[in-house]
Amino acid sequence: MTSVFAELINKAKEAMCRLKDRRKPSNATTYSMAEAGMGALSVFVMQEPSFLSQQEKLSRGTAKHNFSTLFGCDNIPTPPQIRNLLDPCDPSEFESLYHNGLAALEARDGLSSFKCLGGTLMALDGTQSHSSHNIHCCNCSHKLQGGKKVYYHSVLCAGIVAPGVNEAIALVPEFITPQDGHDKQDCEIAACKRWIAKHKETYRHLNPTILGDDLFSKQSICELIMEAKYHFIFTCKNDSHKTLYEYLFGAELGKASRTEKVGYKRYTYQYRFLNNLPIRDGDDAIHVNWLEVIETSKKTGKTSYRNTFITNHLITASNVHEIARAGRARWHLENENNNTLKTKGYRFEHNYGHGKNNLSTVLATLSILAFLYHTIMNVVDALYIKAKQSNGSRINFFNTLKVYTFILVFASWDNLMKFAIESPDLSPKTGVL
Repeated sequence: MTSVFAELINKAKEAMCRLKDRRKPSNATTYSMAEAGMGALSVFVMQEPSFLSQQEKLSRGTAKHNFSTLFGCDNIPTPPQIRNLLDPCDPSEFESLYHNGLAALEARDGLSSFKCLGGTLMALDGTQSHSSHNIHCCNCSHKLQGGKKVYYHSVLCAGIVAPGVNEAIALVPEFITPQDGHDKQDCEIAACKRWIAKHKETYRHLNPTILGDDLFSKQSICELIMEAKYHFIFTCKNDSHKTLYEYLFGAELGKASRTEKVGYKRYTYQYRFLNNLPIRDGDDAIHVNWLEVIETSKKTGKTSYRNTFITNHLITASNVHEIARAGRARWHLENENNNTLKTKGYRFEHNYGHGKNNLSTVLATLSILAFLYHTIMNVVDALYIKAKQSNGSRINFFNTLKVYTFILVFASWDNLMKFAIESPDLSPKTGVL
């Protein structure tokens, strides 16, 4: 959260200035769309538990306050006004902020450690952001649970991942919501198709390989990915790909093995693979390449991991290990992205406000965006990394920032980070630091 973060915040404000104000004249207030958008984003950036507590902290100061110095807005909107102003917005109006974040990361060579298979790995995975028996809006999905209707929001999250890298670079999410002209409820497969269609040009320069579970290993999705000139590696179960596994029966399979040390343990990896298999029955079936990986402990001989994948990467004895590692890397999106959003201060499943239209999905969008900003800083910004290390755990770091910004006003993110590194004793002070 230094000069790089200030750059992202400025671009975020510029984008939010372009948000369409859909208020009726009778509801007009002094607050702008930019102030409402930045007010909501600031909650997730500072990892506050509520809009009200964030408003109280930001309002400290007289001529200057931290909402002005850190987030570039003069007026601090009330929580109800933030919700009223953002509810009519569409989550797609915030997509440019994700692209700006990725561009800032690329400009600082922040993707170098994520290179794999001659490009980047992009994992897709669905997760839930809201669930209630009572609270709902026109964009909620629903299901029956114990005889009662449950309303919920879910989203297809996307992120750049890599084997051995404990970070996930969040990309534009695709929300699973009722679609105009469709009688059936939306689903992850439909959301995946929309995501590919929307972003195939945006990410093509990164030479992506799309990762996902067996749900996505369908011909329709694989065709879209190949038409976009992308690659894919998907989990492939035998009960959902009977034709493919019939071709495997009795075939002469390629084989490879290797032993590697992972941490303090050594593992043996056994591979079987075969190229050019039909993904399904029928003359129009596309052909894919299949591999199996079995990981066993060198010490005990027990199997610790086993899986099968399909891909459009040509598999050889020399690259099968890298392809298998890439396929397994999709779990980083679940662990480093989805679980982080739910358990590490972003409160992804918390109801900050549901609204009647899009508020819930807009706030989820801004929550993921704040996580992206933090990840960018954790990858490329030495001052942020040092400030974080100086304050121990993640929760201690953000608690420290919240305490400091409640008591003091900082002229810039740089000053806040330097102050967090020094961790001075606090005494009553005035002015801008």
